[in-house]
Amino acid sequence: MNHLLRHGMLLTIVVATLISRPAVAGVPEGINALGKGDFATALREFRPAAERGDAEAQYRLGVMYEFGRGVAVDKAQAMTLLRKSAAQGNDSAQQELGVIYATGDGVAQDNSQAVAWFRKAANQGDPTAQYNLGLMIAQGSGVPRNDVVAIAWFRKSAAQGYPGAQFKLGVAYENGEGVAKDNVLAYANYAIAARGGNTEYVAHRDAIAKQLSSAQLREAKAMADAWTAGQPMPSSSAAANVQAGTQVAGASVGSATAGNATAPDKCSATGAMEGEKFTAKNCAVSLYGDKHSVAIWFNEDPISPTEAESFQLSSYVDGAKAGKQRTLVRIMFCPGGGLATASAQAVKSIDFSTNHAKSMLNGVQWVVESPKDFKVEKMTGEVKPGSMLSGKIVGARGKSTWNLEFDVRLPLKDAAAGMGCGK
Repeated sequence: MNHLLRHGMLLTIVVATLISRPAVAGVPEGINALGKGDFATALREFRPAAERGDAEAQYRLGVMYEFGRGVAVDKAQAMTLLRKSAAQGNDSAQQELGVIYATGDGVAQDNSQAVAWFRKAANQGDPTAQYNLGLMIAQGSGVPRNDVVAIAWFRKSAAQGYPGAQFKLGVAYENGEGVAKDNVLAYANYAIAARGGNTEYVAHRDAIAKQLSSAQLREAKAMADAWTAGQPMPSSSAAANVQAGTQVAGASVGSATAGNATAPDKCSATGAMEGEKFTAKNCAVSLYGDKHSVAIWFNEDPISPTEAESFQLSSYVDGAKAGKQRTLVRIMFCPGGGLATASAQAVKSIDFSTNHAKSMLNGVQWVVESPKDFKVEKMTGEVKPGSMLSGKIVGARGKSTWNLEFDVRLPLKDAAAGMGCGK
């Protein structure tokens, strides 16, 4: 068996790629110049914007120094600029730093650092970083190997149209790595990945087709033809449904793992996002056991069991569903400051991110600090699988306010991403 899931190439983002971001004067002109291969003009436009602190200009200029485009290669200068951009939350810079540390390009190779940077970008929805994080987890590089968690990240990347992740899902279904072996789903995922004409993907699609019956091939082709970017990748076939039905018929009702992937006992998030009021009373939770950190997702609309289980494995939530924006709050924090016992005094900072259905511009991504930005009025429980965690957190920053209350049971499965707690 050829375990292709364990092999793959980390990919950088091409500097000429156009990314939609709020831009200052000079940045659009610089991006346009890059697209034409006019590095001298790009350099002239990016440099003053980068010096003024624009994160996108810092990222673009950093990559130019990294690869010597219009300037002499200067890895140290590239790292300086990329770090400045990444510190402002630029996911492309975070992804690029992950690649640099994973490959040791101008720095000491460090898989742990690579994983940390990939996570930051992946949690912002960057599909390349989601793919690379999945690959690192599948390989056990800088993080414990876990095929199930790797697959969760590949799915997120693949749903955004990333061919490499789509291909990895095909490999997973063909080999039964992290998922049940299913050649119909292997073909469907290979076929979607092969839409761009990649010869390797086409070869795998055609090879697996020879192992399918006529009926199975029709089903697989129909699934592949029906898929469009933004939708979940094919994950259920007729054969799998029959098998699952047989298993359910003979199984005991209820599962601790499945139960923990659904809504918790109690949760509520209310307040305002940059002045826009919100209420979110549905939530899901994940536990990053190695660091004793927790992520909680508060959502305005009900969270499906599939979404909750995905969040449980990845700590990642998409700001849109079926192409529509949704109102949500996600917090990542250390209830015990890195220890197993939670306490109000132990919570020093929170990775706080929001999204509002009425206006994407009202969403924020901050690291808020106590007592400047928030107060923990209650925090009790044990930060370990299956334990109850109860808390109340109130805070304010700028035009945003929040009142978060929760009484949740932590999942039995460990997440792939979480907050470092310093213990």
